[in-house]
Amino acid sequence: MGSRHGKVARTPVSPRDPRVLMGPPPARAAGLAAPPARATAARAQLGALAEALLEQPTYQQRWRQNLALTRVLDWLETFPGEDWQDRWLLSGAEDQGRRWGPQDLAPALRNRLTAGLGIMIVLRAVRPSYAWLSSSRLLGVYASFRRHNQSEVFADVERYAARHQRHEYAAEAVNVLTRMVIVTGKPLRELDLADLDVYAAARQACGSKVAALPMAYELLRAVGGLEDLPPTLREAQARGQLSVAELVDRYPANKEIRDVLVHYLVERSAALDYGSLVNLVQVLVDLFWRDLERHHPGICSLRLTDPVAQAWKQRIRTLPNGRPRRTFHSVLLAVRAFYLDLLQWSLEDPARWARWAAPSPVGEADIRGYIKETRRRQARMQQRTRTLIPVLPRLITAATDELDAAGRMLSAARDAAAGEEFTIDGLRYRRTGRGASTWRPSALFVTPVDQPGPRFDAERLEDNAFWAFAAIEVLRRTGTRTEELLELTHVSLRQYQAPTGEMVPLLQVSPSKTDAERVIPADPDLVAVLARIIRRIKRDGTVPLLSRYDGYERAFGPLLPHLFQRVTHHQLQVIPPDRVRELLAGLARRAGITDVDGTPLKFTPHDFQRIFSTETVNGGLLIHIAAKLLGHLDLNTTQGYVAVYPEEVIRHYRQFVDQRRTHRPSEEYREPTDIEWEEFRDHFSLRKVALGQCDRPYGTPCQHESACVRCPMLRLSLSQVPRLLEIERNTHERLDEARRLQWLGEVANLQESLRHIADKKRQAERRCQQQAGQGGSGDNALS
Repeated sequence: MGSRHGKVARTPVSPRDPRVLMGPPPARAAGLAAPPARATAARAQLGALAEALLEQPTYQQRWRQNLALTRVLDWLETFPGEDWQDRWLLSGAEDQGRRWGPQDLAPALRNRLTAGLGIMIVLRAVRPSYAWLSSSRLLGVYASFRRHNQSEVFADVERYAARHQRHEYAAEAVNVLTRMVIVTGKPLRELDLADLDVYAAARQACGSKVAALPMAYELLRAVGGLEDLPPTLREAQARGQLSVAELVDRYPANKEIRDVLVHYLVERSAALDYGSLVNLVQVLVDLFWRDLERHHPGICSLRLTDPVAQAWKQRIRTLPNGRPRRTFHSVLLAVRAFYLDLLQWSLEDPARWARWAAPSPVGEADIRGYIKETRRRQARMQQRTRTLIPVLPRLITAATDELDAAGRMLSAARDAAAGEEFTIDGLRYRRTGRGASTWRPSALFVTPVDQPGPRFDAERLEDNAFWAFAAIEVLRRTGTRTEELLELTHVSLRQYQAPTGEMVPLLQVSPSKTDAERVIPADPDLVAVLARIIRRIKRDGTVPLLSRYDGYERAFGPLLPHLFQRVTHHQLQVIPPDRVRELLAGLARRAGITDVDGTPLKFTPHDFQRIFSTETVNGGLLIHIAAKLLGHLDLNTTQGYVAVYPEEVIRHYRQFVDQRRTHRPSEEYREPTDIEWEEFRDHFSLRKVALGQCDRPYGTPCQHESACVRCPMLRLSLSQVPRLLEIERNTHERLDEARRLQWLGEVANLQESLRHIADKKRQAERRCQQQAGQGGSGDNALS
């Protein structure tokens, strides 16, 4: 039988319960508070205590309270029990939620009964469960409980919460602590981390949110509770690094083999980081030995027969879902190294290792294809880089456009009142929410009006757009890894005075994968992006100090002024690596970036390192300098990144073509005739079109059937921008007509035309900006 409160589910535990009459009395969970004396108080005593809850009551208030208390006591006395808590549990109300109490009650009588139960809760005569509290509405009960129970401590909690009045969950965090005191019966400062875990599990089981729990944790620490625990709930709940034995025991195995694996992995762990150790444990314990035990029950020796070894090597080639395992060679190499290490150690320490020395089930023939697979993987990486480099400008443009649009959306939403409509880029939106709402009062929710769509948070939209833009700019200009990007701090940007006296900005990258610190010269564009990040995250003139969680080492770092920090789950945190990948993938998806065959393309943070190394080396930078910038200890590693475009092959082949021309028949290089020259000249006169000039190659026909707006070869003349705008207005009118008449095919064609018109307008804007930057006289035709 479970205990009343705590980690065990709440169940009726009264000795009068028929389910426990035949068994021993239930034991209380260790560390739980004993039921207060008020649970056994007589009716008259409860009435006197309840009257003390009222401050200068009127006759009507006193009468209503006595009536409510009488109703609930009359109902509870219909159930057997030693105290009021037992009667409450035996009533079955815990499982009924809002439908608790006598059935078929009139609303007025049910309200009276609920008011009486609220008095019992404030008096601590009844302690409902988290599930019941989550499903019931007790107006004013929590505030009354805080006034009459541990009032000084709760007053301190409310004062600390008032300092975070803009925090959307400050008020709810105070109610969280109140619920925990009601259910556990503990003094507020004696609540521990286990109580918070129980609360979270109970609320999640009911489908309720626990977003205010981190704030409640901080408030509890502020009033002297949770001593010797970290400053945040996330740090307190983080388990940290597991020992080798704990890692191995996640996969139950034969005890003797388990001990051998533990001792072996302890020896290897001295030369491995924690992430590599976790991977090696999974390979040797789960993919190797546990797989053998599942298919060969009772196996207890590392000396495998040939059929057993061959069957395992065949199984390891496929994943559980049936797809081929691309890293199966790495599994074979790890197992082979395991056997060879045991064999070598058996010669050095026979007493300890000789018993387990056995022939390796993985021979040289099995790993012979590793080099070929490595080359294939490198070829796939190079092909991916060649595919992404041409579309990178589209991703950059999409990030810039999204940030600009999100900024204008946020500015308009802030200026609008609740329920007011505003227009952005020709589309109407409505600011939703209530002006006097206390629930998330700072949130700027916006709902589209002209087109169907879900409500969204304008602040979150702009925040996502900014950090996607910032991540792309820093990654593509530095070639840093994801963890290096997130470890950048305010002090990473330094200055170096060159011998000429010029101040050169430098970006200092902390050691990560290779444990080697590196310094990258920062160009003006990179400095501008970093300065923009710093201005955004500064609070009260300084960058907040945060502790970053390292997912590879399973540990929190020191407090540092990290640059990539944002409010996540209503707390200021360093952006996690998964969030960076989500932002990049979502941006590529919304931008519609596809390969030539229409396959959607997705950018990852590591793609930018390959692109950076490729462009720097192919741009003329010496490869050993590129290796220093990328933090590579081996030039072969850098060569694998930059061998995307074989510049040497291309240059020699072009020289070969030039030499071959000298040996071609001279007739091929004769002067053109007048007819040929006139044909060539007339061809270029045909290039002039209404909107500008066609740049298609000589001798090629028009492939777009004179649909110049859609043609990428059209070079728009700035003087013809008004004509383009007129075409755009006409296309919008035709689109409205097609939508009204349900010409779906025409709608699709016109939408495609509008997309190309928008591209042409952006090209014209960029040309205008370039001319303005060069001091040209061209006017901005789009202004």
